[in-house]
Amino acid sequence: MFSSIILAAFSIVVFVYVRRKPRRALPLPPGPRKYPIIGSLLAVPDQNHWVAYDRIAKECNSDIIHLNVFGNSVIVLNSFAAASDVLDRQSSISSSRPEGTMINEVMGWKSMFSVQPYGQEWRDHRKAFWQEFHPEHGKLLHRPVQLRCSRDLIRRLYESPLDFQSHICHMIASSILIVIYGVDVQEKNDPHITMAENALKHLDLGFIGTYMVDVFPFLKHIPRWMPGAGFQTIGDNASRDLNLLIEGPYSQTRNLLTEGRGESSFIHRALSRGSILDGGKEERIIKNTAATAYLGANETSKFSMRELDQYLDHRLPEFEDEDYLPYTFAVMLEVLRLEPITPLGLPHSLIADGEYKGYHLPSGSVVFCNLWAILRDETVFSEPEEFKPSRFLKDGQIDPRLKDYFMTAFGFGRRICPGRYFAMDNLWLNMASILSVYTIAKAVDENGREIDIVPEYTTNLNRHVLPFKCSIKPRSDMAEELIRECRRL
Repeated sequence: MFSSIILAAFSIVVFVYVRRKPRRALPLPPGPRKYPIIGSLLAVPDQNHWVAYDRIAKECNSDIIHLNVFGNSVIVLNSFAAASDVLDRQSSISSSRPEGTMINEVMGWKSMFSVQPYGQEWRDHRKAFWQEFHPEHGKLLHRPVQLRCSRDLIRRLYESPLDFQSHICHMIASSILIVIYGVDVQEKNDPHITMAENALKHLDLGFIGTYMVDVFPFLKHIPRWMPGAGFQTIGDNASRDLNLLIEGPYSQTRNLLTEGRGESSFIHRALSRGSILDGGKEERIIKNTAATAYLGANETSKFSMRELDQYLDHRLPEFEDEDYLPYTFAVMLEVLRLEPITPLGLPHSLIADGEYKGYHLPSGSVVFCNLWAILRDETVFSEPEEFKPSRFLKDGQIDPRLKDYFMTAFGFGRRICPGRYFAMDNLWLNMASILSVYTIAKAVDENGREIDIVPEYTTNLNRHVLPFKCSIKPRSDMAEELIRECRRL
């Protein structure tokens, strides 16, 4: 009798809940088959997710697809139109970040504003960053530093061309270290660069969905001695390395400032904007923003040299030359289009229900923007797998329409990369400088035969080219003289 009453009461509760629960009038976007409990897990590849999502979108004949993994809603935007509609026009609901239990809590990266949810904390950090990295500020304060570091790269390539990848990494790290912290950078084994490398190696490990703790957040409470709790140790190491990066360079800059040095730095400029209390909120924002900027900056063949030779007339390029070297700029855009650093960008999160093309976008969904697919859209870029810099030119100048389209590589909406101007400046200057004085060709083996270059890449959140060999030699006696000038700087 009692059990019958309980069953009847439970049935009434379920009936009322179902009647009151709003019914979704719109369908979800198409996607791969969903199975009980695991959802679309079998369709999620171990690597090169962007390629798989592009293929699924084409199979579904849709520029937006939906997956469900253990009850978690995932949306992938595979066209400029879809990304612009959801991330730009609906930015009020699509500008947050997923909770990311592994990266935010276990690894302790929630202080980095690039992964923070949308809110006042994020706005405070973003404001501090933009005050330093808006383009007009960069032209005045950053470009002299970038120019000096670029000339140093030219010198280093001459002295040991086989180490070209480490030289490029050193140049990138040096330019941002000087801008942010105002510190001197050592020629080799600089401790600040090592700190950044140690912190960055954990970033791909914290990619959302890599660990079950992202799917089942309660796992963060399991003891470290239990089987399967190895992610706790990974989190401890990541938290330690990030804290060293946040505190170490900042403390050194504060010491330099007491000695009357380091005044041409972001740290000094930020501290000078008001009364900053030691250990207070404002100082924490400055330290976190500085570390985010440093980490972010550490993550950006043969063709005609006629343009460089004719315009530069036996000198190294300056920033002011950019508008007069459109083909060189087009080469840079084509390289970034063909091989985007973050093919899926950083994930967004919906804080409310949305809609696109008659599809329902559930609140709480993780949203990925498939930049790989967008920058290979055949309706915009014919023969998308071909390297064709001229596609960005119109009447001998950069086509503004395609340039604006390309800038999607830096993201959409309120979460677009605020350091994009610094990154583009750095990349263009160094690319133009290297090409103006060096010939880059295939390396040769001990028998004098050319070694083919078959690029291989990492397959995680950030897509980096793996080490390879090539030949880097001065283009002429005049070029070698320009290189020697750099050595005397």
